[in-house]
This record gives sequence, C-alpha cells and structure tokens, in this order.
Amino acid sequence: MTRLILAALGLSLILATAAIAQVKITVPPQRYKIHEEIHAKVENTSNNAVTFCVEFGQTSMKGGEVESTPSPFWVQRNDNGKWGTLMIGPDVGSARAAVVLEAGESKEFPFRLNDSGKMRLRLNYRRGSIPELDCHALPKGLKLTTSAVFTVE
Repeated sequence: MTRLILAALGLSLILATAAIAQVKITVPPQRYKIHEEIHAKVENTSNNAVTFCVEFGQTSMKGGEVESTPSPFWVQRNDNGKWGTLMIGPDVGSARAAVVLEAGESKEFPFRLNDSGKMRLRLNYRRGSIPELDCHALPKGLKLTTSAVFTVE
C-alpha cells in the first residue's frame, strides 16, 4: 500500500513538472554524423512570451567552409555518466542578443558538431518579453530547459 501511494505521489510530481514546462527543445531525429546539420527547435508552449539569449558569432564547419550558425544553446556530452559542457563558442568579436518568443511560437536553430558521443542541449530563458535583456550580465531568475539526449557518431 505504501509503495502504491509513493508511486502515485511520484507520478503526480512528474506530471506537475511537465505541465509547467514553458519552453521545449526538440532535436529530431536522435542520431547524427559528425558535421551533419542538426535542426534544433525552441518551442514556447506557454501562454506568455519568453526571452533567451542567442550567440550570433557562433559558426560551424560545412565541407571545409565556415558557416554562420547562431545558437542559444550550450551543448553537453556525457562522458562515463557525467555531463560536461563542450567549448564550442566563438572566441572574439561575437554578439549576444535577446530573442523573444511569443506564446505558441517556435524558432529553429540549425548547427553542426565536430565531436561525437551522447549529447544534449540546454537553454536558459526568462519568462516574459524582455527585448532589452542584457545577455552579457544575465539576471537571477532564469529558467533552464534540456533537450532529449541524441547521439553524434
């Protein structure tokens, strides 16, 4: 009986957490090759606007050439059960700017990875429309969302 009550309580906590998730990161399909284009989408599933920062100096390699791939994500790889952030950002001269997604909107951010393994994307966002958000000195109160795990081979 105790197990049944604990299972019901655990399920209700999981469902409550899923119900309040405001931003989703979608990465279909779940397997990619190194340097293959990955189409990640940020979806605002709430009834209100959300704001996040995009790195506009981000680049990816495509057939020996550099292409611009603005990205709001930080990429993590699982190494022996521990998640670590990949250092894939630009060095100098990049620009970070706030992007507002209105309720129900989504935006796609294609990019490429030159590393392999089990990966996930993470995104910090703020509730509300804040186009003047200072992306170089992020405020407290940010929310975090994480994509499903995908593989790069």
